[in-house]
Amino acid sequence: MRVTSKGQVTIPKHIQRRQGIRVGSEVEFVEKGGSIVVTKAAPRTRRVERADDEFAAYLDRVTGIVDIGMTTDQFMQLMRGAS
Repeated sequence: MRVTSKGQVTIPKHIQRRQGIRVGSEVEFVEKGGSIVVTKAAPRTRRVERADDEFAAYLDRVTGIVDIGMTTDQFMQLMRGAS
């Protein structure tokens, strides 16, 4: 199956029928262990969980990344109010 220049793919008819995917249905793309899984979107509560998972993944990626222009010791000294 090829991806179009717009990033689109066609879900094969037999899969659409089995999964109940019709015109207007929503699907989700989820990365799992180096693969992409396409699933029929669940009710909104699932989407909120997915958003929470995506935010948690974002936090994992950026954890520990901060540049405040000073060393840890300088920052701690500033926080303690010492000069």
